Amino acid sequence: MNKLHRTALTAAVTAAAVAGGLGITGAASAQSTPNAARAADPRANERVVQTFLHEVIDGHDGAATAGLVTPDVAWHGGTLGVVAGRSNVTGLFTGIVTALPDLHSTVHDLIGQGDQVVVRQVMTGTQKGAIIGIPASGRTVTWDAIEIFVLRDGKISQIWAGDDWTAILNDTGTYKAPWIS
Repeated sequence: MNKLHRTALTAAVTAAAVAGGLGITGAASAQSTPNAARAADPRANERVVQTFLHEVIDGHDGAATAGLVTPDVAWHGGTLGVVAGRSNVTGLFTGIVTALPDLHSTVHDLIGQGDQVVVRQVMTGTQKGAIIGIPASGRTVTWDAIEIFVLRDGKISQIWAGDDWTAILNDTGTYKAPWIS
């Protein structure tokens, strides 16, 4: 990403945060209200998210999720729904890194603002196990993802997942959209 694109992305994240928290103010402020008086450290929050990506995703250690999230953590997966609670979210990520045992995240942008960290990344792995009901295909799966992490007291309290499910469905052989060649 060139400097102009990075500047534009940073400006958009900053504007969204100032305007009310990247479109998730209701949920984010409800969980972060007790900490409102204390300013969040964006660099420390970025390090927590980097640790999560390194240990859980690239390190294939779903159990490491438990030490990096709050007890009331919620993963918001769009049409996949919401997974709530430390043990459930840990189970979710354990299932993902088990189904895709060589999963790797290539981070293109990681930007912290207040108690939020936005990550733009490309995920790649070989589907060796079932994931969201899709049987193992043995195929390489690659998709773009933009995630918003909300942190509280140095732990991840929410993950808003924006994953390209059309790419995942295509690469697993489940569905081929007419626009994909």
